[in-house]
Amino acid sequence: MIKVILADDHYPVIEFLSKSIPWEELGLEVIALCSDGREALEHSEIEMPDVLITDIGMPRMNGLELIELVKANNPDLEVIILSCHDEFQYAQKALKAGVKEYILKESLQPEELTGILRKLSESIQARTAVRQKNDRLVRVLDQNTSSIKNEFIRNIISNPIINEHKLLLELQHFGIEDVTQPCMPVLLYLNGYLEVKERFQTEELFTFAFDNIVNEIIDAPRLGVSFRYSSKQSFLLFPFVKNLKINPYEVIRGYLATLLRAFERIGITVSAVTYEPAANLFELKKNMTTLVSANDQRFYASVGSIYKWIPFKTSEADIFPYYQKAIDEIRQLIALESQDYGIVVKEWMQFLRDERFTADSVRSWTLKLMMDIDLKYNSLQHFQDQHAIGPLHQYVAQMDTLHEIEQFFITFIRDKIHLAGEIKQGSQRLEIHEAKKYVTARLHEKISMEEAALTLNLNPSYFSRIFKSETGETFIEYVTRVKMEKAKEKLDQSSNTVEQIAESLGYDNTSYFIKLFKTHSGYSPKDYRLLK
Repeated sequence: MIKVILADDHYPVIEFLSKSIPWEELGLEVIALCSDGREALEHSEIEMPDVLITDIGMPRMNGLELIELVKANNPDLEVIILSCHDEFQYAQKALKAGVKEYILKESLQPEELTGILRKLSESIQARTAVRQKNDRLVRVLDQNTSSIKNEFIRNIISNPIINEHKLLLELQHFGIEDVTQPCMPVLLYLNGYLEVKERFQTEELFTFAFDNIVNEIIDAPRLGVSFRYSSKQSFLLFPFVKNLKINPYEVIRGYLATLLRAFERIGITVSAVTYEPAANLFELKKNMTTLVSANDQRFYASVGSIYKWIPFKTSEADIFPYYQKAIDEIRQLIALESQDYGIVVKEWMQFLRDERFTADSVRSWTLKLMMDIDLKYNSLQHFQDQHAIGPLHQYVAQMDTLHEIEQFFITFIRDKIHLAGEIKQGSQRLEIHEAKKYVTARLHEKISMEEAALTLNLNPSYFSRIFKSETGETFIEYVTRVKMEKAKEKLDQSSNTVEQIAESLGYDNTSYFIKLFKTHSGYSPKDYRLLK
């Protein structure tokens, strides 16, 4: 509906207009009846009108002042003046203010105003339709441009350069205005891809959010040009001009720091690796190819960092002679239900970092550890969740940094220690074990006792009784406790906001989550994080 504000200090006029005009039939909605210009302005700041019908002479603020101030916020505002003044100077001022209709109250007829409003409504609707069509075309053009840019950068890296002149013209079209100047490539890459993908639910939604931030901070202000290379990686190209007053390395590093902070605000951790400026297209291709291929350096780099590419030599030694010692230590940790598992894992990861084994060998070594440990407990994992993650090897294969492997391995061992404890107890029913597996698989959702009972093919009342009898706590108390422990882990190990952590655990009311956390831990999430 097209929104209308009526402003006149003579209330009978407002009442007459509100009742005599077929607003809804015209596609119009009166959103405010105001007795002076100040009141009308205040309403417009809350809800902007498309049409303003106003008197000129009003207390506190006259109609001409009102029109000027509202039009400053909405240049497309359509205005109709209803006035007692039949003088040229008022009409002239109204014309200067962009008023299209000037009607004397003494000759006002509802039919006349209805006709004027019908034409205005049709004009606004036509203008809106054109604008929407143009917006759709712009979006399609942006998507096409983005696809062309992405294909361009992949082509540069993957294929021989045959027509340098044509490629330079394309690069100029994308935003590198002076292609004769050196250009500095930067590779952006996502840390914790699997966790981010799960939080955003689809890869398309994540890449949309990622590209929007890059465009807003880098492309739009024409600081550089971005190109998406893969779902996890994007290239930035920065014009590199040296002079005596500024250090371009520091300037570009400042741009990158601003960009990475913007990602952090939405709970995404991104790293950036830079390369020396390229003097020509062939050199740029070589530099970008080197950045893409630097898997081992990225694997060991700190998450969320900005660093420079350097030749990175990995160890030629075999990692697997250390396998037996590692699995013996970890099996003992699990058997003893030791809470030192985090320390032990970090020590092993530091050993791998110091030795600089290749990224592929570390992934293979860690995967074998987890799969061998998993074999022992698989037979006890009766509850199979259709939403559970895929096999371990698919998960580990997508981990690009040692930090990701470390965090995943710590969680993996913690879960196995928890399972070992349940095995030792040996007194719990199979239904209780399956219920706990159900909870573990759905920590990111709202979990109800009724839905859990239904999934396990149990009567809710019966399920509630046996759960309390076997565990000493109600099902909801158990769910809350497990979620609060997970919240502590997220507060310890991530920079996510309290709102993001609450949402990731199925709480859409952050205040309620904070109350539960304080009841469970004795501290608010903010205070708990400060204590750590």
